[in-house]
Amino acid sequence: MVGVFMDQTKEEIEHVLQKVPLDAIQLHGLETPEFCARLGRPVWKVFSVGQGWDPAIVRAYSAVAVHLYDTASSTGKSGGTGKTFDWSLLPSRSSLPWYLAGGLSLENIPNAITLHRPDGLDLNSGVESAPGIKDPAKLEAVMDIISVWRTQAVVVGLPGRPEEGWSVGGEMWPCWKVAATRESPETEIRGLLDLLEIHEHLVLDLSARKGDAQQMGIEVMHWQMIAREKGRHLKFKLSEEMVEAMVRSSLGGLLELID
Repeated sequence: MVGVFMDQTKEEIEHVLQKVPLDAIQLHGLETPEFCARLGRPVWKVFSVGQGWDPAIVRAYSAVAVHLYDTASSTGKSGGTGKTFDWSLLPSRSSLPWYLAGGLSLENIPNAITLHRPDGLDLNSGVESAPGIKDPAKLEAVMDIISVWRTQAVVVGLPGRPEEGWSVGGEMWPCWKVAATRESPETEIRGLLDLLEIHEHLVLDLSARKGDAQQMGIEVMHWQMIAREKGRHLKFKLSEEMVEAMVRSSLGGLLELID
């Protein structure tokens, strides 16, 4: 059980704790790190994310249990907007467990969990049939998605990280930056299939991958065939050096004649 507070005094929170055995305290206001440390319960500190916010403030809250990122309201505070924020504004790294909030729903949770890998989701209006009324069907559908995520079955085979989406034909496609390190081909294909299970359109950034250009060309064609068999759309981002090497490899003897 988590109690949600915003800018209340320590005495007010302790009064609630005397009546309700809360497991954690979620703080949405301007509470300082020192205030969080005096509460005697695990604290989930919420940060209001919007244009102009400073991610550096998060470092001061290294002693809390969880960092929770929510959409900033028009007043600069978080919570209750029912809207998402620009996820590219999230801190690039977190030394603590972190949760994502703000307008999460069936439509955007797959992107949230596969591209950003939060440790938890804070759901509210996106799983309601009316304000304050949870929708059982929406909750069940969301839990079906999360069950896959919680068993670590999503993108375990294709090492990498999310990257800012790419504009393809005027539409934003999610992008997965594939790591330079490689797993076995079978393991990476399973990871690719996990991504394609969630995303109809996807950009794979292979710019960090080095090695034999001919082998890279075969790999890219194989992955493209897998995507097409699944009715999915896949595009690739490659380094300029790799593109040049692949062109030379594919044209082979003809380029020798031209040279």
